[in-house]
Amino acid sequence: MRRDLPLSDILVELERDNMLPALVFRTSRSQCDSDAMRIASNERLHIPAEQQRVLRTHVHEIAAKYDMDLELIRTNPQYQGLLLTGVGAHHAGQLLTWRLLLEELMAAGLLRVMVATGTVAAGVDFPARTVVITAHSRRGAEGFTTLSAAEFQQMSGRAGRRGRDTVGFCVVAPNPFCDARQLLKVAKRKPEPLSSAYFPSPSTVLNLLRYRNVDDLRYTVERSLAAFIDRRRGLELAQEAAEIEELLADETVHEREQKRLGKRARRLKRQAQEAGTQQLQLLDAALEGLRDLGYLEGDTLSEKGYWAANLCTSLVLELGETIEDGIFDGRSAEDLAALVASIAGDSYRTYLKTKKPVLTEEDVEKINSVLQKIGSSGMPGVLEDKQVLQSAAYTVTTWMQAENWQEFRGLLLLSGVAEGDAARLITQTADHLNQLTRLMETHRDLAFRAEEAKRRILRPPLTEAMNVESIEGR
Repeated sequence: MRRDLPLSDILVELERDNMLPALVFRTSRSQCDSDAMRIASNERLHIPAEQQRVLRTHVHEIAAKYDMDLELIRTNPQYQGLLLTGVGAHHAGQLLTWRLLLEELMAAGLLRVMVATGTVAAGVDFPARTVVITAHSRRGAEGFTTLSAAEFQQMSGRAGRRGRDTVGFCVVAPNPFCDARQLLKVAKRKPEPLSSAYFPSPSTVLNLLRYRNVDDLRYTVERSLAAFIDRRRGLELAQEAAEIEELLADETVHEREQKRLGKRARRLKRQAQEAGTQQLQLLDAALEGLRDLGYLEGDTLSEKGYWAANLCTSLVLELGETIEDGIFDGRSAEDLAALVASIAGDSYRTYLKTKKPVLTEEDVEKINSVLQKIGSSGMPGVLEDKQVLQSAAYTVTTWMQAENWQEFRGLLLLSGVAEGDAARLITQTADHLNQLTRLMETHRDLAFRAEEAKRRILRPPLTEAMNVESIEGR
């Protein structure tokens, strides 16, 4: 089997031909971390002492610029390797502050290589002289999928720095599981057509019904990009059906073939009709589900629907039903954070585990009943297999009890939990708690406890991440 080309070899070759700085794309977080650690352990690849001092100075300046905790940066397991080699690993499993640090250093031309997953290609706007692609597929929540033309262009399009390079280079360095021929095919494809991620979700419908009626909703849905694309697809299917019907008029077509073509034409007509009304059907499904759960009375919001419409979150139904069933009643701030975290986490991510569950069996049973009721509602965007995650609840309560992130980080490292995943869970939980604070008029005690829980989990470095996001948004 062909061996994987190590990053050390890639770095040496690119440096020899003056093709640095480079972005090297890997398929997994562990590959990125492993690359950075192996480079750091190779003394032959260390940069001169003067460059290390310059790099350290810029780290301090960036930390001051964004009010980062410098000690938290210094204690990052990859910090010393970064200073020694000018090579950094960037992926969603790291804290936002660390990723921002690498992005700033790369933009300033102070890194030789940034090894990253596809998150850099999609979400960070900075180029390099050279881009190295090592795989024809990417890893997602549902396994590996071949790169789309748009994803390949996002990656390769980072090659070449405006104002610094007259040309950029995109290099393919296949790993043992990469087929370079597949990459060539992807590179030759046209970008995929624009698509819409919109659909009339329960949270969207509830929020809009605070200010509009159902007729207004139908008007909005009919004129959405999603509905436009659906109608265009419907016209294409109808045109294909018409062309088949023209063939059926030809008397020379064999009878058996006519039956087959006739069946296909009828199927295409049915699909064309369904495509043209798909978004309205989704809206009707959302309205019907909300009526069944008591959020609507006819076409208007019920009393329950009015207060639930204040919860501008993807978990509006889960939180609404949990409140309605009294599961949050009389809970402490820590218990409330644990309950919210248990439905805020992602089942495919790894969190801290404990032999002593945070939530009682009764709590789990009640929340599972809520999730099953919502999952069987048939509303668009509702997950039928959503789970209660004891590990997510334990991760958030452990952070609430930890003295600081350094202490918490130690537990994460020992358990193999990515800092970025833990931080994402905690900030997601804080966001849902923040939505609960908006229920001051109808659920005053719950709103106060949600505020306390949010305050206890949103502390440095997570508050620093929020400050960074606000700076970037200006």
